[in-house]
Amino acid sequence: MAEQAPESPEPDSDAEALYALIAAGGFWRIAPDWVPRQYAEPTRELTDRVRHGLRRLIT
Repeated sequence: MAEQAPESPEPDSDAEALYALIAAGGFWRIAPDWVPRQYAEPTRELTDRVRHGLRRLIT
């Protein structure tokens, strides 16, 4: 039995948002140019929390 091509996603769904992202040029983990690429610099407190969390995972 031949597989059918996927239909367009239902409105107002996560699948629709993903479909729109791919149609706009997004591919896998490569975001299109309109996605912001500027982020706040991490604070010392945040990096300490991440470091402690990672240490908890390996012990």
